[in-house]
Amino acid sequence: MLGPRWEDLGRTPLPYETSVPGIFAAGDVRTDSMKRVAAAADGASAVRSVHQYLALYPRA
Repeated sequence: MLGPRWEDLGRTPLPYETSVPGIFAAGDVRTDSMKRVAAAADGASAVRSVHQYLALYPRA
């Protein structure tokens, strides 16, 4: 269960999005992430999710 924040948004978290909508995490801060070599790829993947998020909520 993701909680009321997510129910109000009507969507599930994007990849790398935390339990707080619009907040993304990559690299060593992620749970069970022990491989530092993959941190750059992890970060690049998180950037893709940030772009998807921004497309959902365009600026006024």
